[in-house]
Amino acid sequence: MLRTYFTLLALSAFVYKANSQTPTIQDCLGAIPVCQEVYTEAASPSGDGNYNNEINVNNSCTAGELNSIWYVFTASENGDLGFVITPNDNDDDYDWALFDITNSNCGSIGTNPNLQVSCNAAGGGSCHGPTGATGATNWDVQGAGCGASPPTQTYGDTPFNDLVPMTEGHTYVLMVSNWSGSPNGYKLDFGLSSGLGIYDIEAPLVASVQNPTHCYQNNIQVTFNEFVKCNSVSNDNFQLTGPGGPYTLSVSNAICLAGGDHAKVFDLTISPSIQAMGNYTLEFISSGNNEVVDLCANPAASISLPFMVNTPVPVSVNIGADTSLLCNGDLLTISAAVPGSTAYLWSTGSTAPDIQVSSAGIYDVTVTTPCGSGTDGVEVFTLFDVPQLNLGPDTLLCTGANLPIDLSQPFTTYLWQDGSTVPNRVINTAGTYQVSVTNVCGTVMDNLDVGYIPPIQLNLGADLTLCQGVPQTFDVSHPFGVYEWQNGSTGPTFTLTSPGNYAVTVSSPCESKSDDLSVVYINPPQLALSPDTILCAWQNLTYDLTVPGGSYEWQDGSSNPIYTITQGGNYAVTVTHACGTFEAAVAVTKLDSIRTELGRDTFLCAGMPIILNATAPAALASYKWSDGSADSLLFVKEAGVYVVIVSNVCEQKSDEVEIKPCEFCDLFGPSVFSPNKDGINDEFRPLSDCELANYRLRVFDRWGSQLFESTDPGLGWDGETRGKPCAAGVYVWWAEYTVVENNRARSASVTGDVTIIR
Repeated sequence: MLRTYFTLLALSAFVYKANSQTPTIQDCLGAIPVCQEVYTEAASPSGDGNYNNEINVNNSCTAGELNSIWYVFTASENGDLGFVITPNDNDDDYDWALFDITNSNCGSIGTNPNLQVSCNAAGGGSCHGPTGATGATNWDVQGAGCGASPPTQTYGDTPFNDLVPMTEGHTYVLMVSNWSGSPNGYKLDFGLSSGLGIYDIEAPLVASVQNPTHCYQNNIQVTFNEFVKCNSVSNDNFQLTGPGGPYTLSVSNAICLAGGDHAKVFDLTISPSIQAMGNYTLEFISSGNNEVVDLCANPAASISLPFMVNTPVPVSVNIGADTSLLCNGDLLTISAAVPGSTAYLWSTGSTAPDIQVSSAGIYDVTVTTPCGSGTDGVEVFTLFDVPQLNLGPDTLLCTGANLPIDLSQPFTTYLWQDGSTVPNRVINTAGTYQVSVTNVCGTVMDNLDVGYIPPIQLNLGADLTLCQGVPQTFDVSHPFGVYEWQNGSTGPTFTLTSPGNYAVTVSSPCESKSDDLSVVYINPPQLALSPDTILCAWQNLTYDLTVPGGSYEWQDGSSNPIYTITQGGNYAVTVTHACGTFEAAVAVTKLDSIRTELGRDTFLCAGMPIILNATAPAALASYKWSDGSADSLLFVKEAGVYVVIVSNVCEQKSDEVEIKPCEFCDLFGPSVFSPNKDGINDEFRPLSDCELANYRLRVFDRWGSQLFESTDPGLGWDGETRGKPCAAGVYVWWAEYTVVENNRARSASVTGDVTIIR
């Protein structure tokens, strides 16, 4: 039977005091969230995880956690929970216990017997193989063994318990224990559950935020309405803007830091702390690679959260930096005066705004105002000698040379003309340097003029082409230069009016350089570019602006007279010639090739929206869908064939995709048959509208003994076993199969009961 359905989820989780160990799926704190109908554990782990003895054997029907795995879910509606645990090896014996921890936590399971709601440890004989809460019996608790009727917490009857009533909003954990210790694993199927909504599809939301209310606070607490994955939350998910920024946010959670998998409440540390009163906005950003997801990978939505800080700024007290102003008993006055202050308290006991000190030590003060109080401190040193200072004579340096200066003296402060306060520096630029050296006994000053002989910048340039009748003057002046031209001239300038070869040598106390060039005379050039244009992806545009004696500068710095345009943009050229400068420009638009791909054919299923994206990288592209839409994106609401045409002035391309209706295959079995060989309802056989593969049907009696097995979907049970008719009554059947839905294979199992009437 084909059908379409939605499954509502409301997943919750739980936390108890974490130890230093990282919880695993073998621990209640690391339980697997139930996000799907079937879980296949290919191999069973050994041991009981990092949190040992979580189950008290005196309060549970099981022998404790034996090679366990935990699962957790929250019911979003009232209903009955049903599930089946099927070992991959039918001789394996699995036990299980279900706990309601809605108003408790994992740590209370071992001490509170009221948390257990269903438990089955039946094993041995016909009790091996599948187990679970199937409704096959009325029992909620069955201990070890098999065949004890009625069962108790110590002794069991069958491996199947009654369906478990679930309460909306309650959180449950299921412990599956591998009593056999086999590594072969099992399959856990929740398909028997009805209307519980234990599979989560709801997006997590920010439920509440505790924001700062006054200045200098540095913490924001964000609480989600459900647990989210620790590894999906990072600093990039939060941004704070407001007065005094920019601010940096660091996110943390104690449970996540202890190795936990999920949490609800996260602390944001603000750096720097809130600096001023005013309006702030906390941005929660969940998109792209920074999505915050819940335990079933549902992504949270981004949200903007404004808030106000309206408590006045605390008092700021500044009595200066540590200092050394005392010399042989001199008095030092330290002032802590703050406008509007109401009280002062120094570490000396003084309550005046100013104090005088005559000995070394640390002096602290607390200043009180109507808005609050603030503190500051200063350390005072005593010195005895006037500083020594000699910067030396003024000097000239060659390029690249430097002058190191070391004025280091104990208990001394330094102040250079540029505000620097270091005792050592290396002078490598020209200028006047002045320094004041101070200690408690006095201040001395000195000046130093440092000059640099600049490097000789000699460049007559390339050979010249000049416009007819235009003279050319060269100036090779240097502050310390000595000059010699090709004709014996010794001046720093030289004017030429005729073609020929010219040369000069310039010397300074640091170096000597020479250069020469050749000069010719020509007439003005002509220059033009084409109008603004559009190029298709396969087109280029080439200009050849070669003129004799010209130099060229394009917008990208190119100096070639031949220039090929391969990309869109604004292009300009300046051609400099002996007869003047000439400019031209052109705007070019380059259109990329249209590339659009709607993807392969697919199926439209409820809860799985499809958006077709025809966005092409080409500029000036337009879109036309088969339904007349002109946007690049199309939201698909119904099945059908969708076609899009993307075009621009250069080309046109199209693509199409088929969206088919969603498929769902089901299998069900009759509840009654009468194998009396009258040709009417003589055999039991589960039915499906879909082709079944990997089919296996088994029938069991109430004691778990297998009566019938078939791998042929067309072969049913005739109500006999070993050639003898079975008695009238109720029998349990189990069917496993694989179907193909929406081009994908899905394996499932179904169980139920059938009544023989004779």
